[in-house]
Amino acid sequence: MTTTKMPGESTISKDWKPIYRRWWFWVLATPLILFIAIVIYRIPFVIEKEKTQQVIAQIHAQKLTINDVNGEHLPPPPDPTQVDATIEGVDANGNGIRDDVELAIFKKYPNSAKIRAAELQYAKALQKEFTSVFNSETLVAVIQEEGRGSVCILNSKRTQEIEDLVFNTDARKKAQEDLYRKFMTSYALPNSDYCDIDPKILAN
Repeated sequence: MTTTKMPGESTISKDWKPIYRRWWFWVLATPLILFIAIVIYRIPFVIEKEKTQQVIAQIHAQKLTINDVNGEHLPPPPDPTQVDATIEGVDANGNGIRDDVELAIFKKYPNSAKIRAAELQYAKALQKEFTSVFNSETLVAVIQEEGRGSVCILNSKRTQEIEDLVFNTDARKKAQEDLYRKFMTSYALPNSDYCDIDPKILAN
């Protein structure tokens, strides 16, 4: 093996190569590089899956309360300029029901807690289309809650009444159409436990 040596320098082999230029380095490194690339590629999917599971759990966990039915925390009338300014609308008391819809139900049925309970539950479920849906799985969870609310009402006229209140603008109707067109998939509806508040405990 021939070497060269300059004054003041150590002897360097002419055959020396950086490690990344040696064939065995790539034999060992390529699988590791591929594994890291796959992990990085999968990160967004893992994050979305975890987020989806969390949101689905929240969708099914958020139930109507007896305080909602009794109007113990009714919101003030919303600013008319803000009612339809956004798709989500205004929910000042944070109970998941749009304020203008909630107040309209109380105004129409001041003397029937049973009707209010069923209609408020359905309105709460429909509102989730605007606040909780971002993929097919979350849409199915919302549709399942809507199915519970619809069965709890047991009156097609009142069901339509709530749908008209919630989807009261062209923008909201289009938002719903876009969600269903983009995320609709097969699903199963629940077959029990329809009402968040048992009608039997309500006096009227």
